[in-house]
Amino acid sequence: MIKTSKLMPPKLTAALLCTAILAACGQESSTLQAQKETTYVPVHRANISGLSEEYAKLRKQQVVEVDYRLSVNLDGTGESYFGTVHADIQFKKALQQPLTIDFAGGKVESVKVDGKETPFEYNGHFITVPILHLPNRQHAITVNYQHPYSNNGSGLHRFEDPKDGKVYMYTDFEPYDANRLFPHFDQPNLKARYTLDVTAPKDWVVISAERESRVEEQGELKHWFFPQSQKFSSYIFSLHAGPYHIWEDDAAGIPLRLMARQSLAEYVKIEDWFTFTKQSFEFFQPYFEIDYPFKKYDQILVPDFNAGAMENVGSVTFNDAYVSRGEKTQAQRMGLANVIAHELAHQWFGNLVTMNWWDDLWLNESFATYMANLALAENSEFTNAWENFYLGTKQWAYHSDQRPTTHAIQLPVKNTDEAFANFDGITYGKGGSVLKQLPYYLGKEEFRKGVSNYLKELSHQNSTLDDFMGHLGKASGVNLDIWQQQWLYQAGLNTIEASFQCENNQISHLTLTQTAPQEYPTLREQRTQLGLYRMDGENMKRFATLPVLYSGAKTNVEDAKGLPCPQILYPNEGDWAFVKVNLDSVTLKNMAQHINAIQQPFARLMMWQSLFDSTYDTKLPLDEYISFIISNGAVEQDINAIRLNARYLSFVYSYLNQIPVGKERRNELQQAIEDFVWTQLQKAASSSDQQKVWFDTFTNVARSNAALDNAKQLLMGELSVKGLKLDPDMRWELISLQNRYLFADYEKAIARELKQDNSDRSKLNAIAAEAVRPSPAVKQKWLDNLILNRDKFKLSELRTATSSLFTSEQIELFNTNSERIFSALDQINNEDSSELISIYAYMLPLMCSKEGAQKLSDTLKEKQQLKPTLVKALKNHRYTSERCIKMGQALVKR
Repeated sequence: MIKTSKLMPPKLTAALLCTAILAACGQESSTLQAQKETTYVPVHRANISGLSEEYAKLRKQQVVEVDYRLSVNLDGTGESYFGTVHADIQFKKALQQPLTIDFAGGKVESVKVDGKETPFEYNGHFITVPILHLPNRQHAITVNYQHPYSNNGSGLHRFEDPKDGKVYMYTDFEPYDANRLFPHFDQPNLKARYTLDVTAPKDWVVISAERESRVEEQGELKHWFFPQSQKFSSYIFSLHAGPYHIWEDDAAGIPLRLMARQSLAEYVKIEDWFTFTKQSFEFFQPYFEIDYPFKKYDQILVPDFNAGAMENVGSVTFNDAYVSRGEKTQAQRMGLANVIAHELAHQWFGNLVTMNWWDDLWLNESFATYMANLALAENSEFTNAWENFYLGTKQWAYHSDQRPTTHAIQLPVKNTDEAFANFDGITYGKGGSVLKQLPYYLGKEEFRKGVSNYLKELSHQNSTLDDFMGHLGKASGVNLDIWQQQWLYQAGLNTIEASFQCENNQISHLTLTQTAPQEYPTLREQRTQLGLYRMDGENMKRFATLPVLYSGAKTNVEDAKGLPCPQILYPNEGDWAFVKVNLDSVTLKNMAQHINAIQQPFARLMMWQSLFDSTYDTKLPLDEYISFIISNGAVEQDINAIRLNARYLSFVYSYLNQIPVGKERRNELQQAIEDFVWTQLQKAASSSDQQKVWFDTFTNVARSNAALDNAKQLLMGELSVKGLKLDPDMRWELISLQNRYLFADYEKAIARELKQDNSDRSKLNAIAAEAVRPSPAVKQKWLDNLILNRDKFKLSELRTATSSLFTSEQIELFNTNSERIFSALDQINNEDSSELISIYAYMLPLMCSKEGAQKLSDTLKEKQQLKPTLVKALKNHRYTSERCIKMGQALVKR
């Protein structure tokens, strides 16, 4: 992690190595063009999976330009597909060391150079062609190959729908899986054009970046031909195939298509998808001052997807979990609108202008995160978009930034394994939050103009952070060097607290105090807004807001003098700043008495969050927090505040399962939570979003026989809550609850549900319901499946099992198996699939004991060769354990 304030941006070092080629290519940024070429330095490529930044720099020195012609043969029954790729390559000069071509996990049938069979080496990770056979500056390399279909969601994934037997395929590549589709140079700064043809069953549709130019019938097959694409990076290339159901529309002349598998088509809310898509187009094109840069826009809903969505050029892939088999809440609809806007923003920021290497991944994702929320706030039905951002994305960022695995937003990325590990709350949440600051800091129009100029100047090129910041600074007339160092190159979360004195009921002095954690001592400058409140009759009214630019340890707020003395002062009103808030003693006292009298829903939301933060930081004992929620939360009607309180009640309930408090006291507190949630579920308005929130929470906290019996009766239709209609996924929540506590006919409940719903979702839910049982035999079975038999399962099945395997009250079952789980880390660590490695850590439960925390520390010390994803997971679990221990100590002291 970067701690020094004078660190040279890592992209600058990269630029110094490869400028002359970049200039010759005519497609790199002005920053890179301005550098001077350095001496060629040979780099040995290790015989391992992944790609290092060092080797990627070397290959960028070798290759000036490349275009691909790709032919792929697909079928609905085989285990592998066949392909041929023809790469027209222009080298900068005669090669000085062998050329490697990325290709993971396949079989190479032959390699030809300029039409002649050529000897090669293949190690399962990349193809090596000797320099002897590449003597010129231009060559055509042809590779015939085959590759197994994927069952882990990366590369070319094959899915057979258990509902109707139909087969669907799709690709997912970021950051380094495009080479699982075809051999090529899989790095973002070697952009290429792609010409594609695909042979597939005649009832399938084939989708890629371009619309097909023609389709030829060949008996039971069809041959699809696609014209040459524009130039872009391979991680955003795509290939989808299958009998997808298709809906069509257009956005001011831009062809739109939406696709889903046949068995899910009836549940797709077409109007929402196209409305949210069109609204995003309406916002982004004038904002960027650039028309949509590609020829069409397809959105494909796919199963078993490892992420929410992926911004492939012109054919965006979405997890079909966004399709609900029941009515969506407004929060779920807003989540859908947000992800649609996020992926569309990437078509400009990421696809049109692309990062040079994965150290700028944060800028790609953070920008799309910020722009999606801005689009919703300014051009959609969702007037509370920023409140939702605060509740979700920003809390993810705050939580991530307080962990030991926090890191600078901008940090060196040595290889693609590290890039995969950096898809986190810092990359998305903190990055998006600090970008949200900049319009307040620079001016909204100045920020917009800087973004527009950046995209215009660097269209179809690769860029660096310095390019982006330079355009913002130029448009606003503000030097952003210090801001960039403070916010992008330094890790850690600052805290602010306001203190004030009053005379004659007016403020005489007001100070903002800023602190930083000892490990990350940087004090930052940013603009915030103070919110000042006083009681007016029965309402706590905000009578003033005051913008403040603060920096350093203390900032005196002179403009506050003479204002009426507040009863509540919130130092980040409206969520302008990225900062943790400590409430002063006067505010805390009055908030506790009058939180429901505060008129602004967003203000209440932030104060509810501050209350939980006090508990998480062990300033407020757990039982006091629970009592406060139960006493005051029933009155709250704002859906976001309800979602927040429900979330944290589930959280503290799980902690209570392990905190070393007496059994009677634990039962008392958990029963209080259970009773409160059940009451809120019954009181919530019929068919309301609140009702659905409390239902989900009930399935998390129900534990008494009475509650479990209520759950069973709801499932069987023997008990009802007015307006609560159980969709299939809600029914599975109740079934999992029965299995979690081995209540009633829990085994038969699974069988009954599968009989009436044999969809893939039900099969996954059945796995979760079985895995959660507190049975030694069940735990043994699924550990065997994960450690010994994982090749027999899809990644989605293993993910479902591991995330359900050990709940917080099942810690003894985990302890019984812990030696086996930790011993298998070395074996899991050797897997090529980053996705598989990441899900292994899902099974680690809350370990709220000194012994548990020590076991995690010992494992990290003993296993020095673990990949970044596992190291990160273990460190975060240890942090959570230590935090739980402290919360328990605070409770026991009472």
